[in-house]
Amino acid sequence: MITLPDIKALWRSILLVVVIAIVAVLCVLLANSRADLGKAENDAAVLRNDNTLQGQVIAAQAFNFNRFNQVADNASRLNSLIDVGTDKTVIEYREILRREKTCDLPVPADVAGGLLDYANSLRASAMHTYSGDADAAGDSSSTSSSLTYCQAVLWIKPLLAAIEKANNQLAGIRQIEQDRK
Repeated sequence: MITLPDIKALWRSILLVVVIAIVAVLCVLLANSRADLGKAENDAAVLRNDNTLQGQVIAAQAFNFNRFNQVADNASRLNSLIDVGTDKTVIEYREILRREKTCDLPVPADVAGGLLDYANSLRASAMHTYSGDADAAGDSSSTSSSLTYCQAVLWIKPLLAAIEKANNQLAGIRQIEQDRK
């Protein structure tokens, strides 16, 4: 027959097995949570590092952008001063040339044609080669006109000013490249 001490011993054994099972399950859950915690901490460290690097890249880009704007603004101011000086000089030249008797004499055709060809080649090299709006018929007539000495004199200062403005822009680009190194 089963006695009370036997029942108590059986219950103690069952209770001991249940407690051991609960402890084993808790140990497994603890090990899994520690692994998840380690992975989460590692991911957080990687994200912090990425955020730091991104912040440095953004700061460098903002600095470069600001520097480029300063150089462009400086070149623009210089070019505005050049334009003002050029306009003033052209007005003075017009006043002087108005009194010249030889003002309407044409430049020799070979010289004028060479200048025109050179100007057209410069223009063509600066333009994009997109020909979507090109005149397919090509039947438009081009007028040939002669270049006078007065026109040549009046074009010299604006051409030199354009060269100086381009040089200012190139100097700005060189300065940016030098600052970047």
